[in-house]
Amino acid sequence: MVHFPRPAQARRRDSKSSEAWLVGSGVANLSTALHLMKDAQVPPGNIHILDGSHESGGGLKIHGDATDGYFLPMDGNPHFHGECVERLLDMIPGATEGAEERKSVMEGIREREGVMREKEKEKDPEARQAQARAQVRGVKMGDKGVEMFHAGKFQVGMKHRMTLVGLMMENETSVGTKKIEDVFDKTFFDTSFWMLWSSTFALQPWHSAAEFKRHLRKYLEDMGSLNNVKTVHRTDYNFFESAVGPLTDYLKDQGVDFRFNTHVTDLKCYPDGDPTTISEIEMLSSKMEERITVDPTDIVIMGLGSVNTGAVFGTNKSPPPPLPSSSQDLKKGDWKLWESLAQKSLKFGNPGNFLSRIEESTASTFTTTFTDNEFPAAYERITHDKPGNGSLLSLTGSPWQMTLCIPHQPVFSDQMDNITIMMGYGLNPRNTGMYVQKEMTACSGEEILREILGHMGIISTSASNADSIIENSKTIPCSMPLATAPFLTRSHHDRPAVVPPRTTNFACVGQFAEIPGDTTLEIEYSVRGAQMAVSTLMGLPTRPPKPPRSLLMEVFDLMI
Repeated sequence: MVHFPRPAQARRRDSKSSEAWLVGSGVANLSTALHLMKDAQVPPGNIHILDGSHESGGGLKIHGDATDGYFLPMDGNPHFHGECVERLLDMIPGATEGAEERKSVMEGIREREGVMREKEKEKDPEARQAQARAQVRGVKMGDKGVEMFHAGKFQVGMKHRMTLVGLMMENETSVGTKKIEDVFDKTFFDTSFWMLWSSTFALQPWHSAAEFKRHLRKYLEDMGSLNNVKTVHRTDYNFFESAVGPLTDYLKDQGVDFRFNTHVTDLKCYPDGDPTTISEIEMLSSKMEERITVDPTDIVIMGLGSVNTGAVFGTNKSPPPPLPSSSQDLKKGDWKLWESLAQKSLKFGNPGNFLSRIEESTASTFTTTFTDNEFPAAYERITHDKPGNGSLLSLTGSPWQMTLCIPHQPVFSDQMDNITIMMGYGLNPRNTGMYVQKEMTACSGEEILREILGHMGIISTSASNADSIIENSKTIPCSMPLATAPFLTRSHHDRPAVVPPRTTNFACVGQFAEIPGDTTLEIEYSVRGAQMAVSTLMGLPTRPPKPPRSLLMEVFDLMI
């Protein structure tokens, strides 16, 4: 195993003379641009964002409408955790209301939360008691109808507790490339404890044990309230409309140089033996090749890969096109650029580790647009949870391993009052469904919804009209060959450090950069990486907060 030394703190750069070249316009690099402006005082005109797409947002982009159905990506749920995202939203100006001073997005969230708390105080005791009820985390069709699993009833035996404690206390280097199923026996994956973690974070038994260890250390303290909307901040609408859009508009207004439809094809480095410095950017725009000389005083920050590469969409009546059968079909855009860079040095990571295992990283997502109240009413009747509380509901008997979420409504800014949005995903989409005898990847949106209604017992009950629910809804399916690729087992050198060792002007951001102790596939991860890249390359005295970790008391509680 190759170990690289940690990068030394860079000397403070002259922000007025430094040019910043950001490859990609996802939330990581949009955050990078804002922190360069606010923290490092880089002039907006010196910040350049290069992206092959026609608009910013990366994997958080939304689309659709009430007529054809909305689509919300997996990370677009309007709830978030983390100090880094909170600080980012505190820096983004919110909407101007009349002559009032323009609040930040985060100030608007805090203000709304204060109003909500006051409303809670005004409610009668019976209403508060009903809301304090244990949330349903899973439903399953049993011999006597729908069986429910509640948040307060997750148990794990002593044998598994000891294994969990051992994993949490083990050094990550010694965990190495182990899978979760290499650490626990098969009975662990039948426990409600595992159901909670798997459905909440999209973890699978063949995913990285080191990644599961990080999730345990970060979230075990909050296990009882995972996904409870009352414990997290919530934006007005989906994260794209509430944060990414306003951030993009603000950066443009300030003069940041956005170059869309611009494909970066290579980053030239020197010296050849052990590249330390990016010297040139090769790119293609409007079918014309262009080269940009990067001075030693400039910086280059690159978004690594994308879990959305190769994603294909279906409609309510038709399934998505077949998924690619080979990783060669996915070597384009960000991935091709990363591969080119990785060939120059081992310290730039190994994208092939994440591209070559499509069978292990494929998942299907969907968004359902209901145009009447029939399904929300059935949902509340079955689970005794009011739709819109933001909690996840696992369909524990589903061969597709489906999880549902009805976020707080409205989810979209143009969403009408009679519309309800539900999102969800299936972690085993290549299995054959129970009520629809097809793989999930081969199903139309309507067929996916029919499978959901079956597992919730709605199809089999005379009190509900499944055909009516299906008729008054639109479900948009999406198959993603790299959906959980960041969770795959990895060697020490497969994910490059945010600032690779012995480099002078380069950083990596996104879900495939290595942030010690933090959990990937989260917006917080992208934003923390951006803050690390800016503070290190620009030589700033302050660093972003370290990822939270559960105290030893929570670890020992597992033994009780």
